[in-house]
Amino acid sequence: MAMKHKYKFSKYLLVLVLFSQTLFAFKKLPENFYINYELFQFIKLRNIEVEKTQISTGEIKLQYEEKKKQYDLNILLKTKKFLKFYGDKDMQSNGFVSQNGLLFNSFKVNDLRKPKKNIQVVYDRKKNQLKVDYKKKITEKKYDGKLLDIPTLILQFHFEKTKPKYSFDFVVGKKINNIKYKKIKDESIKINGKNYLTELYEGEINLVKNSKHFIWLSKGPYRVPIKIRLKMKGGLMIDQNLKTTDLKLKN
Repeated sequence: MAMKHKYKFSKYLLVLVLFSQTLFAFKKLPENFYINYELFQFIKLRNIEVEKTQISTGEIKLQYEEKKKQYDLNILLKTKKFLKFYGDKDMQSNGFVSQNGLLFNSFKVNDLRKPKKNIQVVYDRKKNQLKVDYKKKITEKKYDGKLLDIPTLILQFHFEKTKPKYSFDFVVGKKINNIKYKKIKDESIKINGKNYLTELYEGEINLVKNSKHFIWLSKGPYRVPIKIRLKMKGGLMIDQNLKTTDLKLKN
């Protein structure tokens, strides 16, 4: 009889442990935080990465603020050297915070190099209607489903359970693209002298050539990108590495 009670107690204890781990894995985002990334161009010779050829080509600054379930998310891209051709951009997203992710109401892209290419997207979720303002022309289209913009796409993994595959729809100007990810492996990586436990995923945008990229997500309470590797137009290989953040990430 004692053995039976002991078994039940162990069973309940296991459930509590698993439940507490689930809570830990999906910890609520802080109301205010920042993540700074540094961009590097690098060269591969015979499929071997040559670290000495890495050149700092810019930075990305992400700032998040939340108040009464409403969020403001700002991403500033500053480029230099080879990336200067693509120009600096300021992206702003705001909307509602849900358990399933950040639901944007408006999304803006300010092209600091070519202001004529500024884009503003307003999403009326009740009517499932998108309104895009680009080059002084307004385009309207219907969309019914879970739609992200570029800033919320970066943070969406935090709201998802760990699984082998993901599929997200996101808006880029007048287009709605689908991006798919598949898990490669768990991996410990070292950036700026710090080791991070990560999940490595391979991603690709449907029907977009040369869009394959890799993303290393932090394992722990906040599943945010530690590193992103991609190939840009013209064949440039770019690493986006974590520089600083006030989030407590798992080392």
